[in-house]
Amino acid sequence: MSFQNGTTFTPLLLTYENVVMYLQIDLQGCALFDEDSKEPLYRIQEPLLLTQAIMTDSKTVHLVVLKTNGELCYTLISGPGIPQTTLISRLDVRSTIYRQLVLLPQGNTIHIFYAYAHQTTPQLWRIEHRFWDHSSWQNVHLAELVHAPEPFYQVNLDREGNIHLLTITTQGQDSLFFTNRFNVAFHIWSSPRETFKISGEVVDMDALMTSANVHHLFWVVKATHGQFELRSALQEDAHELTSTWHALPDPIDTFDTCVKSIGTLEINGVLWLLALTKEEVLLQNYGKGWELFSSSPPVHRSLQWVHKGDGNSHQIYWLEDQIERRAPAYYRELGLTIIKHDTPPQDMVQPELDQVPPQTPPPVPAFYPDISPPHEQENTNLTPILNNLLSKFDQILEIISKNIILSKQDTPPSAPQEESVPAQTLEAPVEVINAFKETLSNLEKENQTLSQALRMMLSKQEENDCSINKLELQICQLQVEKEDVRPKGSLWNKWFS
Repeated sequence: MSFQNGTTFTPLLLTYENVVMYLQIDLQGCALFDEDSKEPLYRIQEPLLLTQAIMTDSKTVHLVVLKTNGELCYTLISGPGIPQTTLISRLDVRSTIYRQLVLLPQGNTIHIFYAYAHQTTPQLWRIEHRFWDHSSWQNVHLAELVHAPEPFYQVNLDREGNIHLLTITTQGQDSLFFTNRFNVAFHIWSSPRETFKISGEVVDMDALMTSANVHHLFWVVKATHGQFELRSALQEDAHELTSTWHALPDPIDTFDTCVKSIGTLEINGVLWLLALTKEEVLLQNYGKGWELFSSSPPVHRSLQWVHKGDGNSHQIYWLEDQIERRAPAYYRELGLTIIKHDTPPQDMVQPELDQVPPQTPPPVPAFYPDISPPHEQENTNLTPILNNLLSKFDQILEIISKNIILSKQDTPPSAPQEESVPAQTLEAPVEVINAFKETLSNLEKENQTLSQALRMMLSKQEENDCSINKLELQICQLQVEKEDVRPKGSLWNKWFS
């Protein structure tokens, strides 16, 4: 399963049941669209190295990006609410290569996986797991894989929410398949277990978890006779710790040329497998074995596809439909219905400027870089005072204008101006002016209170920034000390002994 890296920009298709969204990725950043929108729902205008997203309902998108400046950020986009962005970490992007970003939200818990390798040892990949445990971001080093140029690992969820990590690493002329599981209840990883050996050089792999907790592994291996074999193994009940993996003896298919990528998914209980060679080969399995569904020249554009259905989710390599805009290839054959919402005419759209859109609370602490707070967020205490002040001012202007009109009507031409104005008309402005002065006094007191609160907030912010800088310095020192004491050569000896 080949995925986007720092040099290619493959669009990302998000589907939740039959609802579709589309993430366009280019040199300038990324932009999120729904199935019909011409303007993006959300945009990042910064160069990115890795991007991944997933829908958890028809209106909610989770997005994680690794920027070229090393910032690993998570964003929650929910309906008309303001996107909530969190800076997870700052990674070293100068001397480190990053590949294959995976995002798995589980309620208020967010799981993020990625592979990285140092530029001096590009064939040695390390798998990292970062997750939000309702209070802080945790970091777990999971595995080390030997393979070039891409890391072979896959992350899947079973029906109980446990996370399964599948990895393939090279050992001499053969490959080893390892499994590991994360217990969602206790937030603990089990020990990696070598499951079986694969004869030959693996050139690609993929895996899927069905809605019935059946775990499938697929890989392409270069055989001794020069052909490329598409093989598989399965675990009948992934939730059981004692459930064993069974490698099927016969290959699913054999190809004369190298397989570039494979992708697998389950929709409506049917398994689908796409292999891209010199042709686009699509296979299907209704439970009685794999059968060829379609074979044609490669004419479709490459696509990343993250599909979340009933009890399962798939992050796969796929192709984009040529005719239907922002849809997966063969979507009709897969049984996927693309919902198109009718956009009302422009003159029928009634803007609701006075309504504040509902805000979805972020699952993790959020910050808003380069975003000015909108005026729908004014201070609730200050707004009534300003409205009262304007109302009093309007009353004063109205009474003054009435007095001027009365003075012109009641004043004889030869009489002095002072005798023409009735005494009762001068009393009203005095009362209103007193109320106006009282309102101004209240406004001044309120401004003093707000100024004190702002000064306290700025002081707290400076203290927090100072603490964060100290913490980053300590982390850097610890990393340097860790590198100094690490025994050289032990990692290579582990794999090649």
